[in-house]
Amino acid sequence: MTEIRPLSTPGTVPARPCRADGLALLGEFAGSGLDRPVQLARRGDGQVVALTELLAHILAAADGTRDIEAIAGRVAARDGRTVSGADVRYLIADRLMPLGLIAAAAGATPTPRAAAMFTLAGRRTLLPAPVVTRLGGVLAVLFRPPVVAGLLTLLVAADGWMLRRHSVADSAATVLATPTLMLAVVGLTLAGALVHECGHAAACRYGGARPGVIGFGMYLVWPAFFTDVTDSYRLSRRGRLRTDLGGIYFNGLYALMLCGALAVSHAEVLVTAIVLAHLDAARQLAPFVRLDGYYIMGDLAGVPDLFSRMIPALRSARPARRRPPSPGEPAGGSATPAGGASGAGQAGGAGSAGPGGGARLTGLTRRARLVVTAWALLAAPAILVNLVLLLVSVPFVVPRTARAVWAQLAPAGSALGDGQVLTAVADAAAAVILALPAAGMLFVLFLLGRAVARGLAAHHHRGRDRRPRRVRRRGVAGSDRRHRETRPATPRPRARRHRATESRRRPTRSGRGCRSPGPADS
Repeated sequence: MTEIRPLSTPGTVPARPCRADGLALLGEFAGSGLDRPVQLARRGDGQVVALTELLAHILAAADGTRDIEAIAGRVAARDGRTVSGADVRYLIADRLMPLGLIAAAAGATPTPRAAAMFTLAGRRTLLPAPVVTRLGGVLAVLFRPPVVAGLLTLLVAADGWMLRRHSVADSAATVLATPTLMLAVVGLTLAGALVHECGHAAACRYGGARPGVIGFGMYLVWPAFFTDVTDSYRLSRRGRLRTDLGGIYFNGLYALMLCGALAVSHAEVLVTAIVLAHLDAARQLAPFVRLDGYYIMGDLAGVPDLFSRMIPALRSARPARRRPPSPGEPAGGSATPAGGASGAGQAGGAGSAGPGGGARLTGLTRRARLVVTAWALLAAPAILVNLVLLLVSVPFVVPRTARAVWAQLAPAGSALGDGQVLTAVADAAAAVILALPAAGMLFVLFLLGRAVARGLAAHHHRGRDRRPRRVRRRGVAGSDRRHRETRPATPRPRARRHRATESRRRPTRSGRGCRSPGPADS
């Protein structure tokens, strides 16, 4: 889940608050790894917001027919604790309205969006939501257990037949030597990526949720398909995992279809397409970038946005440094007064300040902490190794790629001059495919450099703000003395009784072309 920063409070609270247009209450987040219950709401634009139970009750009572006092009475009766009209007014003005959950009294309702690194950009709709819903309903029958078992058994048999009767090396050599066949393989691979997204939509529909649009965008510099399965949040953990694995399952079904076409046509180019379909399914299982494996790990832990908890998980894995007790403090450490406010992480945040300094992983169940910590301990070295390999390989890859692209474009120009349009298009497509990895590496380096520069600039500004100031004071004897005056420490505000909620959105599924040579999403 990715945090949304609320916008400024949009004016006054309406006399009779009403939910924003298109808002749907999804109920409790089943299988959550948070240590407190979380209620979900989906805005009309598809953004999913995580709420505390109190905020969810206020939102449910705000139907436009009740005033503030009536909402407070209904929430108090349902929540079992005293809630005043002033409490409700504050929570609506300071929490619900800035998140776009309550319609503004005048003007447009703000709709802040979640921001995450290395996500799809330039999204465009390919199939609208009604079409995807109907298509998912038709294909949902393929997820019945007897059908799944039969098709997977048939896939294993078909793969064995293909490997016995055909040579993968000979097929790949033929494709690489023939530009038109290479173009055909690219087309078949893109079709397989679209089938992959249909698998996510069908699995979502089989579980009882409604999939959104299927579209395409750019992941770094690679074209990619995506499926909006935000509504799968209403499903159980098992239903969400089925949605995660639905695309990989349909990759296998697509390979099975290609095996059938190979048996009929004996076209050796299909052997390469079948192998690429299986490799794409294996690539989707990578848990360290925003592919299906990442969402599988998140749903297993009940914590969708793993990257936001990576640093707290790594800090929590280190042994905590114990500080000596202060005078009058028990030897076991500081004690929280009874009824005192808990840390921010206990409300479901990524972490809170620990004794060793820095944010630590809190607010999760023991099982979720173990899964997230294990994932972070594996992901951090993998991302670091990829970053080192990226930095080392760029000076060698970029010049060689430039020469290869130029060598590929030369015959394309000659073919175009001879009137061989299809051959020229195939050569140009091959040149673009050759250039994409190097372009992606350079773009990843640009993003990392920009992030480092912004971090250093922010650190510099924070250090300058904390720098002690020197002021001139008049001494008793008339001489000037310089006294160091430090900025007074800003008192930490007391935690409010009703804690702010974090807003979340389930990232859409990325399809073909989402591989990144660098440490994506770190």
